[in-house]
Amino acid sequence: PQDFDQVHTIFLFLGVYRKPFLLALQPPLVNLGEKVTLECRSEIMFDTFVLTSHKTGTIKDSFELSAEHYHGGSQANFSIGPMTPDDAGTYTCYGSFNHSPYECSESSDPIDIKITGLYKKPSLSALMEPVVMSGENMTLTCFSDLQFDMFHLSRGGVPKEHGLPSVKSHNGTFQDSFHLGPMVQAGNYRCYGSFRNSSHLWSTPSDHLYILVTGKRTSYIPHILYNRRNLHMLIGLSVTMILVFLIILIYSCCSAKKSKSQEQASESHLTTVRKQVQRSRGMFS
Repeated sequence: PQDFDQVHTIFLFLGVYRKPFLLALQPPLVNLGEKVTLECRSEIMFDTFVLTSHKTGTIKDSFELSAEHYHGGSQANFSIGPMTPDDAGTYTCYGSFNHSPYECSESSDPIDIKITGLYKKPSLSALMEPVVMSGENMTLTCFSDLQFDMFHLSRGGVPKEHGLPSVKSHNGTFQDSFHLGPMVQAGNYRCYGSFRNSSHLWSTPSDHLYILVTGKRTSYIPHILYNRRNLHMLIGLSVTMILVFLIILIYSCCSAKKSKSQEQASESHLTTVRKQVQRSRGMFS
C-alpha cells in the first residue's frame, strides 16, 4: 500500500476572550543586530500567550510562551533578536487557556517593528532656525543622494505615524518636507529613508536635530544649538576677544602710569626751576 503523509489542519477560534495588550519595552525602531522585547499582558489569567509576526498580511512566524501570573492579570515577555531583516514586520499577540488551546482571545493591537541601519543615512535640516515659539509651525526637510521611495521622521526614537514620498529636487537629490505644527514638540528629531518593497527596513538615522520650543522669541545662535565644531570656534573667538581686551586694558594702565610719571617729572623739574629763579632774585636784591 502507498503511504501518504497525514496533513493536520488546526482551526483556531479567535475572539472568544478580550484582546490582550502588546507593547514594546524599547522604542519600535531597532538597530540591526540589537534585541527587542515585546510584552503581551492581559487582565485575564491566561495560561499561554502566542506572538505572531506578519509580512504582507500573512503570518510569517509564531512564538508561544507560558504566561506569568501576577496580581490582577497575566503576561509574557517575548525576546526577539539579534534582529535581522527577516525579523522586521508587524506583531500581534493572543491569549488562551490550556483546557481549550484552540480558543483564543481577540488579536492585540499591532506593533510595527522597523529595523534601521541598512542604508546610508540621509540628512535633516530646518528651513529656518530650529527654535520655534509655542503655537508656531516648523518645516523640516529630509534629503539624500539615494533614491529612497519614502522618508520617515522620528522624535525621541518614536516614529511619526506617516512617512512621505521622496521627490527629486533640481540639484539631483531626493527629499521631502515634514510640516510640524501648530503644536510643535521639543526634542531630538531624526529622519530615515526606505524603499517601497521593504517598508519595515529603514536607513541609518540622520544626525539628530534638536528643536527648541520657547514661550517667547529668543535670539538664535546656531553654533550653540547643533554644531559642535562651530561651538569650538565660537569659544576660541571668545577667548581671543577676552585676550585682546586684557591686552588693551594692560596697555591703557601702563600708558596711564607712564603719563602720570611724566607729569610728576615735569612738575618736579618746574619746581626746581622756580627755586632757582627765587634764589637768583634773592642774590640780586
